[in-house]
Amino acid sequence: MDEKMTVSCGNVFEDLGFSPEDAAAMQVRETLLIALEKELRKRGKTQRELAAELGVSRSRISEVLHHKTDRFSADKLVGLLHRAGKRVELRVD
Repeated sequence: MDEKMTVSCGNVFEDLGFSPEDAAAMQVRETLLIALEKELRKRGKTQRELAAELGVSRSRISEVLHHKTDRFSADKLVGLLHRAGKRVELRVD
């Protein structure tokens, strides 16, 4: 069986056919959400406890932990990371 391998352009969303502009925005949100999700899981607390710490509803914490990237803007994710005590740095190439 011959398998064809496609080389990625570096952004999975662009590889999936999204415009470069949309793919870049999606990649930013995905990166921020993953960082927030890792931080929250590391704390080992209930969703209710995490929600109280970050000042959001438990359902918002559930959306983070269930990776609902489309439910968050980059601004909201940066704010939540800040509330979680994380610093966000931006690099543009």
